[in-house]
Amino acid sequence: MSKATVIDQTSNQLHVDYDYSKIFVWSNRYDKGSLLNASGGVLSYSPGLVVARIAATNKVVPFDETGTDGSQIPIGILKTSVTDLADTAEKDVNFCISGDVVEGKITFITAATLDTVVTIGTGTENTRIVRDMIQSLGIKILPSTELNVADNS
Repeated sequence: MSKATVIDQTSNQLHVDYDYSKIFVWSNRYDKGSLLNASGGVLSYSPGLVVARIAATNKVVPFDETGTDGSQIPIGILKTSVTDLADTAEKDVNFCISGDVVEGKITFITAATLDTVVTIGTGTENTRIVRDMIQSLGIKILPSTELNVADNS
């Protein structure tokens, strides 16, 4: 997804930084779901956000490593951009369930990272790293930089 960021704007000039880099790069498959905002406020969601599903309601929500309702288990990476979603509101979205995704474009609502450790249930045998959970879905996480001078030397 491309993004334009205004760096400087005067009455005579406009300096814009364009980002044409991709999030989803190869052989991606997508699923649909109803994204629920249960944050208590109005939020916007960008493509690349790791999403999970609340088991009791089947609603898609942002991944939360501290959750106990299913939101601690990633199910994909958001493809749809959602702006100004009110609290308790829902919107139909698409999310990536397999294929190649650029690591630097993966985001979280919480302080989680791809290296965050998540415990599901009790016991150390139920401890997993978020990166491994995402890759077990069939999503290959690619480095953010490929085919640059250093790679081809």
